[in-house]
Amino acid sequence: MPGPDVEQGQLFSCPKFLWRPRQKAQPDRLVRFPATEHHRLERQYAGNRTTTTKYNLLTFIPKSLFEQYRRVANIYFTLVAALSLTDYSPVRPWTTFLPLAIVLGVAMIKEAVEDYKRYRQDVEVNNRKVQVYNSSKREFETRTWRHVSVGDVIIVHKDEYLPADLLFLSAENPEGLCYIETMQLDGETNLKIKKTLDETKDLRHDSISDFKGLVTCEPPNSRLYQFTGNFEAHPPLVPNIRQLPLSPAAILLRGCSLRNTHRIFGLVIYAGHDTKIFMNATQPPSKRSRIERSVDRIIFFMFGLLFSMCLTGCIYFAWWTANYMPQHWYLAPNEAPREYDSAQPGIVAVTNFITAFILYGYLIPIALYVSMEMVKIVQSLCFIGLDRSMYHAETDTPAVARTSNLNEELGMVNTILSDKTGTLTRNVMEYFKCSIAGEAYGAGITEIERNNAERRGLKLDVPDEEADNKYREQYFNFYDDRLMGLEWAKQPHPDVICQFFRLLALCNTAIPDGPPIPEQMHYEAESPDEAALVVAAKVFGFFMIKRTNTIITLRERLPESTRDVEYEVLNILEFNSTRKRMSVIVRTPEDKILLYCKGADTVIYERLDRKHKVNEELKEVTLQHMEEFGSAGLRTLCLAYTELDPRFYDEWNEQFIEAKLSLVDRQARVDAVGEQVEKNLQLLGCTAIEDKLQEGVPQCIKTLAHAGIRLWVLTGDKMETAINIGYACSLITDDMTQFQLTGSSAEVEQLEAESRMEEATQLSAQRLESQLIKVQHTIAEDQQAKVATSYALIIDGKALLYALSPRLRQLFLEVGVKCAAVLCCRVSPLQKAQVTALVKTWGDTTLAIGDGANDVGMIQKAHIGVGISGQEGMQAAMASDFTIAQFRFLTPLLLVHGRLSYKRITRMISFLFYKNLFYGSTIFVYNAFTLFSGQPIYNDFYMTLFNVIFTAAAPLVIGWFDRDLDKGCGLRFPFLYKEGQQNLYFSLPAIVGWLGTALLHAALVVAMVLTGADSIDSDRKTGRIWSSPQDGVIMFTVVIITVHLQLSMIIDQWMWMHHVAIWGSIGESGCLA
Repeated sequence: MPGPDVEQGQLFSCPKFLWRPRQKAQPDRLVRFPATEHHRLERQYAGNRTTTTKYNLLTFIPKSLFEQYRRVANIYFTLVAALSLTDYSPVRPWTTFLPLAIVLGVAMIKEAVEDYKRYRQDVEVNNRKVQVYNSSKREFETRTWRHVSVGDVIIVHKDEYLPADLLFLSAENPEGLCYIETMQLDGETNLKIKKTLDETKDLRHDSISDFKGLVTCEPPNSRLYQFTGNFEAHPPLVPNIRQLPLSPAAILLRGCSLRNTHRIFGLVIYAGHDTKIFMNATQPPSKRSRIERSVDRIIFFMFGLLFSMCLTGCIYFAWWTANYMPQHWYLAPNEAPREYDSAQPGIVAVTNFITAFILYGYLIPIALYVSMEMVKIVQSLCFIGLDRSMYHAETDTPAVARTSNLNEELGMVNTILSDKTGTLTRNVMEYFKCSIAGEAYGAGITEIERNNAERRGLKLDVPDEEADNKYREQYFNFYDDRLMGLEWAKQPHPDVICQFFRLLALCNTAIPDGPPIPEQMHYEAESPDEAALVVAAKVFGFFMIKRTNTIITLRERLPESTRDVEYEVLNILEFNSTRKRMSVIVRTPEDKILLYCKGADTVIYERLDRKHKVNEELKEVTLQHMEEFGSAGLRTLCLAYTELDPRFYDEWNEQFIEAKLSLVDRQARVDAVGEQVEKNLQLLGCTAIEDKLQEGVPQCIKTLAHAGIRLWVLTGDKMETAINIGYACSLITDDMTQFQLTGSSAEVEQLEAESRMEEATQLSAQRLESQLIKVQHTIAEDQQAKVATSYALIIDGKALLYALSPRLRQLFLEVGVKCAAVLCCRVSPLQKAQVTALVKTWGDTTLAIGDGANDVGMIQKAHIGVGISGQEGMQAAMASDFTIAQFRFLTPLLLVHGRLSYKRITRMISFLFYKNLFYGSTIFVYNAFTLFSGQPIYNDFYMTLFNVIFTAAAPLVIGWFDRDLDKGCGLRFPFLYKEGQQNLYFSLPAIVGWLGTALLHAALVVAMVLTGADSIDSDRKTGRIWSSPQDGVIMFTVVIITVHLQLSMIIDQWMWMHHVAIWGSIGESGCLA
């Protein structure tokens, strides 16, 4: 079912906004309820009527014509048509206007149909009904969406779409929670939980009149997942006026739908085109294939050739007219019009240039762009979209070509840049192992370990517990009798283990959904990792059964008893890519204030209490365990906690509240305040979560490598984890020579420990430069010695930071492109885009593939972006050019569809230029026999139909159906893909060959026809001999037959469509001739 504002599969397709100029900085938005005439600021804000159409009745013709005339070729053909209206035209005007009208008309009709569909959708959306509170009547009334205004309180019922961006006031449940589906906003199908403020959660239908307050928030912006604002609550809602911070969890966005909640109340903050879904209505980066850019260059060459022909002809004709025309009495030189006046050679040259410009215009194929668009659309919708080999039955997800501009580019890829989690792996997390108080737990064997053992020819003994692990469930695949049941209480450090389990249960934002029964409880979590940790806590006996805005209730199974314990949530310091950690501050039933923190090992270790004896004992052994877990391909997370002094906490909390209420740089201020409390931590241990490889990934990577495609994997994992996953997925093999680049060393760490950061940075950069130079020399020596080997480059995050610097980036690129595989570890989303941009500068065709929002920059930066519609939602898919469900589908996408699309389109384009140069050259050569006087050899009726009728069908059939081998051959013999990488069919020699053949055929046809038809004998009853019109008919017929026979010579596999198109076109021309 389409969303309210966007068509199915077209995120943020609101072209109307592309015409609106961006405004300068706006003041904070004030929304008061109930609004009075004195405070009716909301009137100045945008209404809720929306439009996504690109045109209206007045603007359709000028705007659509503007779009068409952005193509230089259309400007040229319009100029030719205009010149045909002059007295100097050798053809009738309709013969030039008709093809132009057909080409422009088809394109404009297509635009009109698409825009009318958007208009119909806008009407349906704007006329949807919603209940709005009328403060003067003190009751709810039904209005259409377009009549909703900022400051209105509305009711949204279950399964309805949200008509505007709302402040969530209350829901008809005591917890003040609601579930929304954001699929039409960001593509994610899993439900999100939104929480209202405690002060408003009890508002109901009959008490909404008690609601009074003022919302102060940031002006409209495009940040989907951020919101900065405060709510000033007034009595009787609260005893005294209070300022309350508003978080994104309390904001409901237009485009989402309400699920699993009967109804909610919301205050409209942003309406219409100010809503975030419309503020995100920007066009993705425009991408054009290498073939299209080559076509532009060929067209410019043809323009140059055309002007050369015209210039040559007009100069010669003006010279001949001035010097020889007076000698030809039968031409009546004394009565000749201006364009043939021998006394005015300048005017003769200009008028003859115009005549030739019209006559030789057939050098440029007028149907080129239309043919290319028709072929690409069919390739995208029918061949790629309906390919069953790229259909994922489990999720009912086919491959989708979101643009048809890059089909042939799929056949020319040199380098693939890939994310790991969710792209190479399934992003289905399972709690697998852990380390607590220096002791490693978990007896399982990971998939990565099995694959690597098989590669080495080793056999692993899988523990018997794996086969009958009675505790296994979704997100949990852990087995170790020492921790299961209550056995953990018998371990050396039960108090540390208890805190470890509590941290798993408390340090999260997951919401329990279901009855308080372990088998029936489901958790709505922000990520699969978080869900795995909460489920692990449940299985270990620390079962989260209830959660409100301020209370988390755990059912703790302890040796002495099982009890329900309430923990007061005081503060949550949320995870982000900068902090790389999450913390929660809770008050225990014993009135202790504890801070629980989980995050990356680097950030946790920096914040450990160095004076704590246990930390020093655990740091090395826990780090060793994390390295072992990473070598097994597991994702590790460090856990720590500390007890806060109540007086210190009270002082810190005042600063935290002040930062939360700030409307300027709120997130930065909150992060800075968080740094003050996240310190002096006590290390508990670490968790290890398995994310298994997707099906078919190793074989896919092997096939791509055999096709000559380099693969760069950009991951946030540690180097040990990345290397082992690289081996498991066949990215790295034992035959490869490995180079490991790291920015760390004992000297660097010593300088960092002494806070000599500038010296440490210089030393790291120098060390990396020397490593890169050494790798470069090694590769060069192997090449000189003709050693046949492939290389793998592994670089860690610190080294990558320096490798992307202006000083080293070129050296890093030169080394990287000589390696078959490159593994970049600890990579940030920004660095992914930077690496992609760097590889593009080498001149390679790059393809970036990912599944998450952190991959969007990389996907948009590459020549081709491929999104995986996976567990992390559809952000990457919506920003991509092609969407697939599994990484393994890259092989048919590239080696089958990419290869065939490249071959078909290049052949079709080459043929179009060939036939038009052939046809135009015959006109030029014949005109040379007539002293460049502008005399056409062909009837203008035939000239008009040459492109749009007689030679239109065959190129389309080639572009749609021609293929040299069956589909499976492209997969079995991946080396065939190198034809596209080397651009064999559209390289300069190939293009010159086609154009040279056209000139040769033109010379032969003109010579043979004029020689064969040069007869002074009459074989007709009228006694008339052959004349120019009959020569033209013969020559035109020969041209039609020749171009189609030339086309038939390059067809690899004949089908009935080829016969119909080729022989049908020849027969059609013969009948009309």
